Amino acid sequence: MTGRFVHWFLVVAVGLILVACGYTANDVPSLKTTDEAQVVEPAADPADDLLDDEAKVMVFTQCMRDQGIELVDPVVDPDGNVQDPELAEGVEVSREEYGAAYAECGAILEGITFGKERQDVSAQVDHYIEIADCLRDKGYDMDDPTAETFNQWLTGFRAEFDWNDPEAVAAYQACM
Repeated sequence: MTGRFVHWFLVVAVGLILVACGYTANDVPSLKTTDEAQVVEPAADPADDLLDDEAKVMVFTQCMRDQGIELVDPVVDPDGNVQDPELAEGVEVSREEYGAAYAECGAILEGITFGKERQDVSAQVDHYIEIADCLRDKGYDMDDPTAETFNQWLTGFRAEFDWNDPEAVAAYQACM
């Protein structure tokens, strides 16, 4: 019986050694290569968001200038909020001119909240999604707003929608 026990003990021991030596794990540190090493990104700094927003507004401002709409440089208030870009003093622009320029540049502002804490706009977003859906059913090409893009979407909608077309205005009023 002892011979049999020793025999099984040796078989199990050799099996365990073979399994342990033959096992490779991808998540165990290795000195083989650094190409496959996982890179840990540093935590995001909230100040970077402000710089990103300010930079985006500056790019938007320059884009609008390139389209012929003169805006003042972006302003950051004492609380660190980027303010909504404004027309330069004395500049007069028609709704159509602003709408055409905004159509070219508006996407740059996606996700930016100007000058205040982000408000809960979910009810407004839901309302305008219904309007956009209704207008699409009537043949108008529209995107849906999201909570992140609502202010920019609404500004773009107001600027780009053809308010001079009686049929478009009637369709809008029917969807309200």
